[in-house]
Parts: sequence; structure tokens; C-alpha cells
Amino acid sequence: MQNSLFFLVKQFFLFFLFIEVFRTIFVIYYWDKLQVVTSPIKETLLAYVNAISLDIATASILIVIPWLLLNLNTLFKSKIIKILLITYTFGVVVFSTFIYIAELGIYNEWEEKPTFKIFNYLKHPDEAIASNPLILTLILTLIMLVVLVVFYRLIKKLFSSYDVKAKRDYKIVLFSLFILPLFIFLGARGGWAEIPISQSTVYFSKHKIYNDVAISTVYNFIHSITENQAIINGENPYKIIIDDEKREAVLQELMATPEGCKRESILTTNRPNVVLVIWESLSGDFIKNEKYQKVIPNIMKMSEEGILFTHAYSSATLSHEGLPSIFSGWPALAGTYITNLPSKFYKLPFLTQKLKENDYTTGFFFGGQLRYGNLTSYMYGNGFDTIEEHSDMNMDSEKEGVLGYHDEYMLAYLLEKSSLSKEPFFNSLFTLSSHSPYDQPMEDVIEWGDGDKGYLNSVYYTDKSIGEFIKNAKKKAWYQNTLFIFVADHSHHTPLAWSRADKRWHHIPMLFYGDVIKKEYRGKNIDKIVSQRDISATLLSQLNISHKEFLWSRDVFCKEYKENAYIMNKNGFGLITKEGSLTYDIKEDRVIYKDANISTLQTKGTVYMQKLLQTYLDY
Repeated sequence: MQNSLFFLVKQFFLFFLFIEVFRTIFVIYYWDKLQVVTSPIKETLLAYVNAISLDIATASILIVIPWLLLNLNTLFKSKIIKILLITYTFGVVVFSTFIYIAELGIYNEWEEKPTFKIFNYLKHPDEAIASNPLILTLILTLIMLVVLVVFYRLIKKLFSSYDVKAKRDYKIVLFSLFILPLFIFLGARGGWAEIPISQSTVYFSKHKIYNDVAISTVYNFIHSITENQAIINGENPYKIIIDDEKREAVLQELMATPEGCKRESILTTNRPNVVLVIWESLSGDFIKNEKYQKVIPNIMKMSEEGILFTHAYSSATLSHEGLPSIFSGWPALAGTYITNLPSKFYKLPFLTQKLKENDYTTGFFFGGQLRYGNLTSYMYGNGFDTIEEHSDMNMDSEKEGVLGYHDEYMLAYLLEKSSLSKEPFFNSLFTLSSHSPYDQPMEDVIEWGDGDKGYLNSVYYTDKSIGEFIKNAKKKAWYQNTLFIFVADHSHHTPLAWSRADKRWHHIPMLFYGDVIKKEYRGKNIDKIVSQRDISATLLSQLNISHKEFLWSRDVFCKEYKENAYIMNKNGFGLITKEGSLTYDIKEDRVIYKDANISTLQTKGTVYMQKLLQTYLDY
């Protein structure tokens, strides 16, 4: 058994070496693309260093099956197990080699790492070969053959040292069965951290190519499959027969508003600073219910001087669904998260990049770790000049909770960073204190709510912190030229206990605030049905900046704006309109919620989803 443990360690390093070999081949093959920085060697070395944790995770995942087979061998001592081990090991190397070679072949044109989409690409190998110059096809074939021959010999040498019938040592058997799995598990999830490892962990550069160097291609490929099981075959399950004229009418109603439409201008300037505060898990109950309004007294007071959207809705229920909705106007999709696939989210438009093109300096700040849902990758894709999360800050430990730095300290940090930013600036903060475990540094103020009391008090704490933030911001010279936007990333369960299929669960507050708002709009409640995905088009329109790339975001101040909001349901969609709303489950083919007898909503929603999902599949 001791022999088996040494063998497993060697196999781990074999897979680790394999990953590093192909990373090096990629670097050499695309060295010209790496010249986007002044010190490509230094940046490349940083890519290798940042890649280590994800490479360890990949190798740990790949040795799970060998670990199982080696433990079986302690019971049966069979040569068949050695054959299975050899077959598995060489099979992994061969399959992974094809993925790596495919990456080398497609990256020049696609500039993305291979995902499950490559299966569709390889359905027509003749076209794939024909689209690549002959000399490059020969080079890639040579690389493939050399790597396979080298690793075949290494595998052969590895297995020559493994004795199937080695004598058992029961102490080592117990270690292998009960202790070793812990090391494999920790390696695969990236250690003890609360949030498991993801591609986000290795992101370090503002240049996409260097982050692509750091990402483990094998891990990325496996992840793309596990995260897209529902649509892995590339087929669109939303099927509807409708004439083109009616289809176009539906899409015009539900998708982007036209550029250049007549609109209300709510700002006194078209180049204000913008401070966007994304509030973790904030329910619309707090602005609709008089009892709940007392939990957010500062926001309610600010709404008397700002513009409060009373019927705003979140796209979905998770942060890594909400942020793309806010920054890219992208509606969430059932069965997959676009943040998990850089190959897709890099096809999205980004609010940040549009503002940068118009001389805005940009920053994004978060007191925790963004790696959950691969958000780090997505936020880097936005192109912020500055991205800072917990590991980039050096605050005192008493300012820190389980998830990261508490909101009052992060809002003070945002204030400080904004004061140092060149104007006009676009700075964004993502709060975290209203996320469980609700360990805000404050005695409970809200004494009702039963099991939701912790959440209610966390919302009260963040509201209190925002009140202090605005009070201090008013003392700054830049305040008078700043638009503040407060919006939730998604809603949350409250003691009112709405079903997730109910539109009221997805209801969120959204507030525009600041001296740059024209006086006639201050204190105004806008009762239109809107979505968080409308922020991008609405803001850009107010700044007289084109928003034509934002195909799913709408200018809510456009005269042609049609009131509606899309919400994602676990297995389908929801559609909210002035006439009524429904939520539809495509797997069960049934309406699971409706508040009016609106027969046309299912048709409209299906047309919208067919277009949305096909756009995603085509990315």
C-alpha cells in the first residue's frame, strides 16, 4: 500500500507537469500576443505563479479515480486494476491533449479557451482543418505527437514502478481511506476558504490573454460541461411557431429601446461622477410595506430628495446573475451562469468600458472575495481601472466579519477612493453585510421577524452605514457633481414569505440620488415596471453616450419604453407587465404562478427566451 501512495503522488505530479507543459507551449505559440505589456516575461511569470492553486485543484480532481482504484486493489490485488489505471491515465492525457491542441488552433481567431462548444465545432472536422493554414495544422500535429510520445514514456515508467501485489500495511490502508481523501478534497476545492476555487482565483491582469494563460484549460473545459448540462447539446428548448411580424413586435416590446428616442432628461449635466452602490440581498418589501420602511429610514429619507423606482425587479436570485444584469444589461438564464464562461461573457457589452471610452476613471470595490460564481473573472472583463477586494486591502481586523470587511468601513473606503479619483469617475461598491451569517458589528435594533431577524438587522445596519456615507460625501467637493445609484443585486426572503415564483420575491429597491438630479425630479416616485438590467441603457442615455450594444437593456426614460420585466425561474422564466404576470416552468410545461388571466404572456415570454438563449448559445 505504501507503494500505492507513492504511485498516487507521482501520478499527481504527472498531471501537474502535463498542465505546465501545455501552458508553456501556449506561451511560446502565442508569444506575439503577449506583447501587450511592457514586461511580458514578468507578466508571464506572474501567470504561472497565479495559476498554481487552480493547477493543484485540476490535478487533485484527476487523481480521484486512481485513488479509488488503488483502494480497490488493496482488497482484490488484481492486474485488471493496473490495466484500468493505465487506461485512465493515458486516456486523460490523450483527451486533454486534443483539448489543448484545439485551444492552440482556435485561440488566434476566437481568443477564448475551449468549452463544451468545441464539440459542435468538431462535428465538421473537415471545415475545422480547412480553416487552419496547412503549415499550422502540421505544427499542431507535430506538437500533439511529441507530447503524446513523451507522456506515454513517462506513464510507462510510472507504472513500471507500481507493484499490484505489494504487501498490505494496514496503517497506510487506513491513512489512504480516511486521511488522504481530505488532502485530495482540499486540493480540489482550493483549501479551507469558505468559497471554493474557480477560474476567478487566478485572475490578476488587466489583459485577458494573461488571465487565459493562468487558467487551467482542462479545469475550464470540465467546468464548462458541468455548468451547462441543461444546454450541452446546443439545442434551444424554447420552441414556438409564430409569424415574423408578430415575433418582431414582441421583441421590440421586451428588448432594447431604440437609440435617439424622445426621452426625459433628469440630470443637470451630461458628465457627472457616478457612484453605484450594489446592495447585497435587498427586498422590495422594505419600500412597499410601511412596517418594513422603518428598517431603512435613511433610504426612505433620501427617496424624498431622489428618484425612487417603486416597481423594479431583479433578473434572478444570485449575485453572479445580478451583477451581469446591472453592468451588461444581461438577463439571467435558467440552467447556466454566464459568469462561469469567459468565452461567453467577453461577448457582452460592459457599462464600465463605455464610460472609460468617454474619459471616466473607474473603480470597483468589494470587502469580501469575488471568486464565488467566477465573479472576479467577470469584473476583470468589465475593464475597471481599479478592482479591489478583501485581499487587496489592509484594514484592521476588528473591521472584519466572516465574509469580509463590514459595510460601514467599506463605504468609508469608497468615500476615500472617490476623493482620490480623477473626475469624472465611475466608482462602484458591492456591499456584503446583508449576506448571511449577518455578523454586523451592531446590537440588534429590529426585534421582530423571528427567523429573519438577523437579516432585518443586517439591512438596518447597511442603511445606517449608507446614511453616514452620504452625510460625509456631502462635505466633499465632488459631491455636487455626482449621481448616486443604489440598487440590489437580487431580492431576499422576508417574513412576508413570498414564493420564488411570485414576482414580489424578485421586487427590489432602486434609487437615483444627488444634486445633479433636476429639481423637478427630486422626490419623485417612478411606478413604471423596470428591471436592474435597464441601468446601463438608462444611465448611458442620460450621459448622451451610445447604448446600442446593450441589446437587452432599456432606457426607462424613453417615451417608447414599454413597461415589463423579465425574471428568471429555476426551470424557465417569469414575465411582469402592467396587465399581469406569470411564471412558467418549461420542464413541467406549466404556469406555476399568475396574477391575471393573460394568455399572451406565455407566448411573449417564450419568444423572448428563445431569442435570449439562442444569443447565449451563439456566443
